[in-house]
Amino acid sequence: MRPLFYSLILSTLASCTPNNSSTTREPPPKPATPPTRVEQHPGNTKPLPVEGQAPVAAGEKNPLNLQKATVAGVALNIVSFDTRDYSLKVVDQASPGSTFETAAQVTKAKGALATINGGFFTPEGTPLGMLYQNGKRTGTLNTASSLGSGVLYIDKKSPEPSIIRRELFRKRLEMPDYSPQEALQTGPYLVEAGKAVSGLSNKEARNRSILLWDGEHHFAIAQTGPITLRNLAGALAKQPLTGFQVQIALNLDGGRSADLNVSSKVSGGPLNLRGWINKPVRNYLILTKS
Repeated sequence: MRPLFYSLILSTLASCTPNNSSTTREPPPKPATPPTRVEQHPGNTKPLPVEGQAPVAAGEKNPLNLQKATVAGVALNIVSFDTRDYSLKVVDQASPGSTFETAAQVTKAKGALATINGGFFTPEGTPLGMLYQNGKRTGTLNTASSLGSGVLYIDKKSPEPSIIRRELFRKRLEMPDYSPQEALQTGPYLVEAGKAVSGLSNKEARNRSILLWDGEHHFAIAQTGPITLRNLAGALAKQPLTGFQVQIALNLDGGRSADLNVSSKVSGGPLNLRGWINKPVRNYLILTKS
C-alpha cells in the first residue's frame, strides 16, 4: 500500500502545478530608458528632447493657445503658435502713439489674434534699428548695440518667421534683389541653441516682452513680470514650458513699453497686459492667420 499511497500524492501535486511553471524565473522587464539630452552647437537648431516633455508627433501641428506659467518666481504669459498656420507682421507708425497708443487698439483695428509691442526706439521716436513692414524698409541696421543683436524676419516666399543674428541678416541684405516681407531688429539674445547667453545684465528687474522659437515650427510671443535679463535667460534655458523647447529667446522692448493683448479668438484668451504707467511705442508685432 505504501507505493500506491506515494503515487497518489505525487499525482495530486503534479495536477496542481501550472503548465507554464519553470524552474528558472524570467528576469523582470527593464525600465524604460529616459530621454537623453543631446549636446548642441550654435549651428544646430534642432530641438532638444527634454525629459518628461512629450514632443508633438511627426506631422502634427502645435495648437494656438495662451499659456500661463511661472519662471524664476515671476509670471509668464505666452501665446504659442505653429508657423505653418500663423505668422507675425510688423505694424509701424510715424511716431510713438501717432496712430495706436495700445496693443489692444492694434488688435482691434487689424483684426489680429494677438499683439505685442515691438523693438526699441530713440527719444526722438525713430526705430533703434531696421524694420520692414509689408516689404517697405524703415530705419538703418543697428550694428553696435546689443539692443539690435537679433532680427525677426519673414521672407516674401514664406510666411514662416525666423530669428537670426544681425550679422547673418546683413549678409542677406547684401544679396542681389533680396528684400524681406517683414523684419524687426531687436535684442539682446537671451537664449541661443538652447543655452542662456552669457554677459546679460542682472540689474533692473522689469516687465519683459520676448520672442520664443524652437528652431522649427513652434513660435511664441510672451510677456513676463519684473525680472532681470540674466535671470530670465537662465530660467528659459531650463526649459520650463510644457510642450515648448526654447532654442532661441529674443528680447523686445520692455519696462514701460511692455504691452501684450490677446483676443478671445485664442484659446485661453482674452488677456490684456498693459501697466497704467506704460508709454506709447513706435511699433508692434501682430499675430495673424497665414
